[in-house]
Amino acid sequence: MKGFYRIAVATPRLHLGNPEANLDEHVRLAQEASGKGVSVLAFPELSITGYTCGDLFFRTDLIDAANAALSSYARKTMRLPLVSIVGFPERKDGNLYNAAAVVAGGEVVGIVRKKTLANYSEYYEKRQFDPAPVEEEKTVFEVDGLRFGVEICEDLWSPIPPSSRMSGVDVVFNLSASTDFLGKATVRNGMVLQQSARLGCVYALAAAGIGESTSDALYGGGSLIAEAGRAVAEMPLFSEGGLLTADADVEALRYRRRAESSVRAMAADVTSSSRLVKVDIPRSDTEGTARLKDLSVSQHPFLDEFGEPGWIDKLLTIQAVALARRMETAHVTKLVLGLSGGADSALALLGASRAIERLMHLSNPSNLSSPSLLAIVMPGLASSEKTQRRAVALAKALGVEVRVIDICEACRRHLRDIGHDETVHDIVFENVQARERTQILMDLANQEGALVVGTGDLSEIALGWNTYNGDHMSMYQVNASVPKTMVLAALKEIASQSPEPVGALLREIAEAPITPELVPGAAAGDSEDRLGPYELHDFFLYHFLANGASRAKLSHLAGIAFRGRYDEMTIGRTLAIFWRRFPAAQYKRNCVPDGPKITLSLSPRADWRMPSDSEFS
Repeated sequence: MKGFYRIAVATPRLHLGNPEANLDEHVRLAQEASGKGVSVLAFPELSITGYTCGDLFFRTDLIDAANAALSSYARKTMRLPLVSIVGFPERKDGNLYNAAAVVAGGEVVGIVRKKTLANYSEYYEKRQFDPAPVEEEKTVFEVDGLRFGVEICEDLWSPIPPSSRMSGVDVVFNLSASTDFLGKATVRNGMVLQQSARLGCVYALAAAGIGESTSDALYGGGSLIAEAGRAVAEMPLFSEGGLLTADADVEALRYRRRAESSVRAMAADVTSSSRLVKVDIPRSDTEGTARLKDLSVSQHPFLDEFGEPGWIDKLLTIQAVALARRMETAHVTKLVLGLSGGADSALALLGASRAIERLMHLSNPSNLSSPSLLAIVMPGLASSEKTQRRAVALAKALGVEVRVIDICEACRRHLRDIGHDETVHDIVFENVQARERTQILMDLANQEGALVVGTGDLSEIALGWNTYNGDHMSMYQVNASVPKTMVLAALKEIASQSPEPVGALLREIAEAPITPELVPGAAAGDSEDRLGPYELHDFFLYHFLANGASRAKLSHLAGIAFRGRYDEMTIGRTLAIFWRRFPAAQYKRNCVPDGPKITLSLSPRADWRMPSDSEFS
């Protein structure tokens, strides 16, 4: 698909000091990579000979054999539609360099030499090699629109890494031969992740494997591919090696770099201080990136990016700390929350409960001597007995004070006052109930000296699936950057860790159909009946916000991710609803309450600013 490129790093089975045998292994891996649709393939540092040849690098016969193997590799792979990066010892003008050859179409199209030679502990590169000339300019390569740079091992973690001039490239390949002892891989991987985040690109480390010499240390492989600070593929340490592949969404990476001004500022260097080499490769039966027929796309990108270990506890902690801090600065001792028996208000209740616990355990709670939480259950004209029972039971199980205030008569009176037929179940009928609930919560907050805690989630805010000046409004919105899929996932996990009856109640809430219960006799899951699956909406929202995906790309990605789960008609209908509702709801987002950023935010004070009058389509 346009904008996607498959890249790979290889850890070959090494024949130390035997370039001819290494040639066969390199060709085998290149053919395998080509068959998988790889555009660029990188091998480890000095892969054609092995890194640990020591003083054998002084020998002319080894250097000649290495150069012959490199030339032969170029010939044998000339018809493969990919670029290869091969580590080899380069003899030039009386110097010997630890170098990387960029190979395509049967020839070496560029050479990158190592600048920062490792010369400590088990490393003694300066004994055999010379550093790249100081004046040597940085080279950026481009193939089929993909821009990549090449570094060699320590060039990444030198005090002033050359990667600062790699900004603006889509992928950096690092040819490495790093030893592995206890703790080393953790440090090395952290550097790779940090560099990929700093540059807003894919950083692919090709690591030398266990075929290297074991005289003083072990080389464990452990190749790693990271994208914008997140590991996307990793080879197990001390394995037999092979290929490690990843699909880079280059359009998404470029969008993020454009959106992040600090990265964009660094990226200006790439065109002014670097030499650009455009590489041509043989055409296969299908052009360029269309070869990625087996592209894998996650159904739950929010969970992939933000679902780190312990994310649920961290989510609740962010809600609790933020809410407790707001209570202190607002000089209030109480929280009021509308509890519906649904998923969003259940998660908000858990976060608010933790905020109260936090304040109660502060050593110096200032004027908050008795912080407390009040849950209000407000059955309306379409509320089911089951959801109201769940709401009351959950509050009691968590030890939260709960009141039930029936809003039916108040809503009927208001409908009569405005001359609206109660039997007409339109948007007026629905919103009267939402605004009556907000009025009660706000007035109780004044009465109790409290803050109203909002419960709406990111998915509803994105779609405008909230009543303006109703559930759209609160005094602090704890779920504002938590999408529906994460709300449900969090409740299910918390349920599995909670004692009864809390666990059973949370499970029941998380598994129930999603409905605002505003229309009598409506289907239990009428939100998704009307909007389409939230799972799809969250998928569209993530790729729209984080990656700047077009409508056509959203459709294509969803078709891949949800193949066999949703048919083309469901995906198309849901995407049309998302594309129509998202811009139309901006006026609601321009005046949202404060709330902590947990994943992506649609607050105009944080991640997203757009005019309410936009005709974007």
